[in-house]
Order: sequence, then C-alpha cells, then structure tokens
Amino acid sequence: MSKKDEDWADFTHTTQTPEVDARELFERFCEFKKVIASIPRKELVARRWLKTVDDYSPLATVFFGLPLAKQPTLFRKAPNANEDLMAIWQARARVEAEHRCLAEEFPAFIGITKDHLKELARLSVDPQVLCKLPVILFKLGVILVYIYSLPGMKTDGAVFHLSTGHPVVAMSLRYPRLDYFWFTLLHELAHLVLHNDKLKEPVFFDVEAEESELTEKAANRLAKDSLVDRNSWRNCTPKYDPSDRAVRAYAAEQGVHPSIIAGLLTRESGNYARYGKIINEHNVRTIIFKP
Repeated sequence: MSKKDEDWADFTHTTQTPEVDARELFERFCEFKKVIASIPRKELVARRWLKTVDDYSPLATVFFGLPLAKQPTLFRKAPNANEDLMAIWQARARVEAEHRCLAEEFPAFIGITKDHLKELARLSVDPQVLCKLPVILFKLGVILVYIYSLPGMKTDGAVFHLSTGHPVVAMSLRYPRLDYFWFTLLHELAHLVLHNDKLKEPVFFDVEAEESELTEKAANRLAKDSLVDRNSWRNCTPKYDPSDRAVRAYAAEQGVHPSIIAGLLTRESGNYARYGKIINEHNVRTIIFKP
C-alpha cells in the first residue's frame, strides 16, 4: 500500500462526509500539503501569512481556494516558475478579494475601455497614487489587491474573476520598480479590455518572460500604447538624446512618470545599466507597504 493509500485509509476513518465528497476533500488536502511543503515556513511567517512556522491554521481559507489540479491558463511565465507558489499566491489573492467584496458593496463590473487605461496611466506622475488605486478601480467594479510575492514564484500579476463576476487584478510587487508596476497593472487591465469574455481561468503575467501567445502580445501592445503615444514613440527625442533631461522632458510631454519612459527605453535597447537613477527613484513596496 502506498503512502497516499495509507493516508486515504486514515482520512476515511476520521471524516463523516460521504466517500465521494471525502475523496475530493482528500485530494485537495494532498495538493495543499504539497504546495505548503514547497514554501519555506519562515517566508510564510515573514509575509504574515502564518504567526509561527508550526501553525498552518491561518491558511485554512486558502486551502479551499486551491485548484484540485493544474488548470490551463493564458499566462507568460519563466520556464522555471514554481506553479505551486503561483497557485497558493493566487488562492490567497482570491480570499482577500472575496473578503473585500463581502465588506464593501462593490459596483457591478460593466467593462473598461482603452480610454480608462490611458487615464490611469496619467496618474503615474504621482507615485503615491499607488495607495489610492484600489479605490479608483473600485469605482469601475475592479478589485485590486496587493499580495506580496513569494520567493521563486516569478509572477508579477494575475487577473481572474470571482463568482460575483467582479474581475480581480492581483499585483505581487516582485520588483520594486515603478515602471514594472505600471506596465504589469496596465497589462492585466488590458486583458479585461480585450479578452474579458475569454478569461475562464486566471491569467498570470511575468514581465520578463518572452511573449508568444497572441493574447499576450495584444495586452502588451495596449499597455504600452496606454503609456506612450505609438507614433510619438517611434522617433521620440530620448532615442537620439539619451540624457536624463530628455527622458524627463518627454515623460512630461506624455503625462507619465519618467521611470516609465526610462524603463521602456532600457527594455527596447537592452542597455539595462542606463537610467538607473530614474528607474530606482521610487520603491513601490515602500510606498504601498509603509514600514
């Protein structure tokens, strides 16, 4: 008898639920144990998901949010991404979103437009707006949650729906860069503009992964177009004058934070050593999770 069969035998002796329901619960419990085992306990304590390394009871709500099996998704991820970490992180985000839905009377989600994305991008000029974005998106029927990344997860954000029909955008803040934050947020929102009717499963996003799916390319294009005018970008001044002054001037012209322009330029050129001062001027984790 395998270890799993022995565990099943013990499980059936301690539960009063029908065998069919018990089997489903047992399979979920096995998946839960596997996921938990893949996460260093000290990290869960550091993220305040647990009070101590020996007490998993605070994760009870997450337990029921985990999928029984890996589900097909529309997402970009690094080849070595830890899908167990992604699963428990997304389950945690779902629980927080559901709690917010219960605590507040969220307006119905009736859709968002490309103009909404452009308006949001203009808010990037003030880094402190990150703390206000959940309220701003609330008015559109979108639930925005910040769930701190787990080491090795390699996921920057995700978008999925609750049973109420409300879309949830979860941000991991894996990197503290402002430009990464805004590109990830607008990428996830772009899926709601372009693919809302197709989002049957969670869509995860890794800002560093190579795009391959057409849906991801379309979301990336809309996110970028929301940040900068496409025609203007082709021959913008910073491409010929790479000074910080030129970057800041062009950012002001586009109505976005300079780190966004610097980030787009470094990604396009491949020169990641340039514009370090502008890109690292603000730390989104410090802004959102004030110490």
